[in-house]
Amino acid sequence: MKKRMMIVLLAVSFMVLFSAALFGGGKQEEKEVADNPIVYQGWLRSWEGVELVLSTHQGPNTDAYKEMSREFEEITGAKVTVLDESWTDLLSKHLASYAAHDGAYDLVTFFYGWFGHYVEGELLEDLNGWFSRDDLTDPNYDMDDQIPAVLEAYGRYKAGFFEDPNALWAVPYKFDIYTSQYRSDLFEGAGIVDADGNAKPPATWEELIADAKILAEKYPDIIPVVIPLAVDDPMVSTYLPILCSYGGKQPIPWYDSNLYPQFQKDYGVEAINVLLELLPYMPADALNYDYDKVNTLMAQGKAAYALNWNAYLPVLLDPEKSKITEVVKFDNTPGGPAGRPQGLGGWSIGLSSDSKNKEAAFQLLTFLTGKEKAEELALKGGSLARFSVVNSQAVIDKYPYYPLLVEGAKQAVARGSDRSWAEIQRILGVELNKILLGSDPEKTLQDAARKVFDAAEQAGYNPGKTGSRP
Repeated sequence: MKKRMMIVLLAVSFMVLFSAALFGGGKQEEKEVADNPIVYQGWLRSWEGVELVLSTHQGPNTDAYKEMSREFEEITGAKVTVLDESWTDLLSKHLASYAAHDGAYDLVTFFYGWFGHYVEGELLEDLNGWFSRDDLTDPNYDMDDQIPAVLEAYGRYKAGFFEDPNALWAVPYKFDIYTSQYRSDLFEGAGIVDADGNAKPPATWEELIADAKILAEKYPDIIPVVIPLAVDDPMVSTYLPILCSYGGKQPIPWYDSNLYPQFQKDYGVEAINVLLELLPYMPADALNYDYDKVNTLMAQGKAAYALNWNAYLPVLLDPEKSKITEVVKFDNTPGGPAGRPQGLGGWSIGLSSDSKNKEAAFQLLTFLTGKEKAEELALKGGSLARFSVVNSQAVIDKYPYYPLLVEGAKQAVARGSDRSWAEIQRILGVELNKILLGSDPEKTLQDAARKVFDAAEQAGYNPGKTGSRP
């Protein structure tokens, strides 16, 4: 009898404690927020003594966010540390931090191709619940001002094993569309002009090859074309819009919904042949060129035509950093038989599930990415996917390529986002590099398809559901 009574008492005690945790936690959280008075425009609270860490990558976009973070510090009293490191190290650092549950980061930024690691690994908070909290949310944040296609790509995860495609795991941090940059003076001097005598950038990849030959003959001391082709990310970013313009499935040409490879078909061979034809008109060490090296060569006035992400372009318009500010023009990347799709890059920003200061961190996130500061952030060099920014005349006057970004987003093509993508992208980069070094295109793409099939299986996905190993 005593034993039974003891079990009953323990059960009752458990239920009381469970109920307190389940229903009382919210009240305690609300009390903690209420203890922080509102100090800015009716929503931003005082976070005196709170330390926040934003983990991100180096670049002009992050430099703009640093300035905004200092303003957040001045308003709220919080201490914000912006860790800007090489983007190549961030995924491993974030995964290691979460595995240790050390709470090292409050906000994390990540390339959307890594989405599967962050969502399936439970590294992020679902922001839908946070945006529903009137006590913390900027009432003028205006989610409808975000370009829908970009918000979808950077904010929601619809691949892999996660079952809630409507969860909002992040919002856009750096909006990136692959674009072309060219020197109008060199094009005009070489006679590559339209009916009005203005420089005419190539509308197709075949036109780019023809233009490169003309530029090489006219300007022997100038590099006709410079394109990011370093192994892994740059190589795949360059190949993506070419692949889709020759017939690759849009918006994701690499594999189907089961992760069965598709890029090895005839159009994949045609696409890599375009790069083989362009290679003689590029720098001798073109296969070592990443985005920074491409941008530097253009800024120095040593190249006539380039491809790069728009986030790098402010440098070309800065007279202190560029010799071509008066003559540089911008256009979409060329197209092919299947249209003129534009490559989508970019980064997301989310709230770490391990943050020890989630309320303050969420307010920092909304302050940095809200509508009110968007134009100011863009003018500082940030790359934003908001209608209010891309339609701002002040922004367009300073960065004339912005209208191209909206146009490019309409037919944007993307890389993968499941957990296998990082390894698949590495495989693709290595195999494409082999082709540019002389390997047989058709055979090498078939080898790549087999390796991609294996990588997807090893990550726990099921490409075999579509068909046998290529």
